[in-house]
Amino acid sequence: MAPLSGALKQLNEAIREVQAFGADVVEHEQAEEADSFLHGEIIEHMEEVEQQRTQHQDEHLTEELMQTGNANKKQKVFDGAVAKASEAIIETSTRQEYARTWTQFEQFLQYEELVDERGVQGILQNIPREFPVWICAWIMSRADIIDIHTGAELHPGIPRVSYSYAQKMRAAITHKFAREFGLGPAPWVENALEPGRFSGNPSISPTVSQYMISLHRRKVRYLGTDIVKQGEVVTSARAITEDIMKRLYDFNQQVPLEAVPQKRKNHPSGQDAWAGYCVRTMLHCLYTISMLCLLRYDEALNIRWEDITFGFTSLGLLFVKIDLSCRKTHQFGGIAPFYLYLTLDRPHMCAVLALARWWILAEKLNLQRYGYIFRKRIRFDELSINPNDQMSSDSFLACFRNNLCDIGVDPRLYGTHSFRRGGCQYLHTELRWPIRDICAWGGWSENFDSPGTIFKYLLSWTDTPRIERTDYFNPNRKGTNPCSRCNRTCNCA
Repeated sequence: MAPLSGALKQLNEAIREVQAFGADVVEHEQAEEADSFLHGEIIEHMEEVEQQRTQHQDEHLTEELMQTGNANKKQKVFDGAVAKASEAIIETSTRQEYARTWTQFEQFLQYEELVDERGVQGILQNIPREFPVWICAWIMSRADIIDIHTGAELHPGIPRVSYSYAQKMRAAITHKFAREFGLGPAPWVENALEPGRFSGNPSISPTVSQYMISLHRRKVRYLGTDIVKQGEVVTSARAITEDIMKRLYDFNQQVPLEAVPQKRKNHPSGQDAWAGYCVRTMLHCLYTISMLCLLRYDEALNIRWEDITFGFTSLGLLFVKIDLSCRKTHQFGGIAPFYLYLTLDRPHMCAVLALARWWILAEKLNLQRYGYIFRKRIRFDELSINPNDQMSSDSFLACFRNNLCDIGVDPRLYGTHSFRRGGCQYLHTELRWPIRDICAWGGWSENFDSPGTIFKYLLSWTDTPRIERTDYFNPNRKGTNPCSRCNRTCNCA
């Protein structure tokens, strides 16, 4: 454990800090982590999943049972069916994120030479006493300001993940040990009959709980207007503005559609082009839907062609209806649909136009219009024909930031959440929606017990200032974009 001396020093300080609050605080934190896992284990939800299975699947299972000759094989079939049904309790995207996070954890352990090439599987029969410390060290390496090897403070310019992301890192380990390794939410304790041998879920150990409490306190600790030495400012992704959307739209429209997409070509500016017309058309469709519907990036990437319905109003106005199957706040449906209308006066913000273009282009590319709308990118300007190949969040973020570089915008301040924040600001400042309507549209109306949430979306120090401070009372201040209804451009409109 010598290579992790910095992590041990920070962990010991965290334990001393938390012990001052009493054991109840740690027990409460452990209980919360166990409850988070158990929330997905509710039997009622498993029964709902079982009821949703098709008649064909039931008949297939019955036939397999009839052909099974002994009780052990029957039990395996039953276990497999229940395990498959249980997977639906956790969203597919969440399971994929857990798998990616666990892979990163194992890579960390191998890099630090704590496990061999077999990974955690090689020590699963006798998990070391120090395993909770390894978990803390991994989270510390991404979220804390301490070098896990030397104990020295890291440079402030080195990016650190947020506390909420640190919780996700821990949740991935909890899930792996609880569900896939079959340990459940059992506490991490030493075997009384075999001293030195531990059992239970190491992610729910007092050591990890103490560290997470201490990390949380350091992440949010302030003193007046001055940040305490170990505090941290929570920085939101900068909001996308209508101006940036227009520049992205204009740039992407200038990229020619090639009959045979090239693997890679030089851009006239001298920079390497990273995508062609097809990928860019799909991306702008994703941009507009995410921004106008105030969607989180994973919610937008999960949209399927079956969720889209085109229609006309009684006056002949084209619209599109989007029915989401689930959201972060509505895991089991019950989501109000989104209705978007054709707005040719703002083509860069028109999701109907973007969807129609992508619909037509998908047909030319022989992409079947069912399954995921936003497909996995496989080459320079080609997309997967498999309807179940979804574009990943990492690929989306990489494409989005490359696109920002195309128009000369520094991508470092922008993230996948930029569209949700930008959408709130666009509806409020450009379309002049009341905050009540924004809350209802974005799904914040029900149980809206934190008014500060919407404020954080509307205002952040990272956002580009709308006007210069010298122009607030300037009578000759530049007007706004014309109103689509009355064409007024005054700032009081």
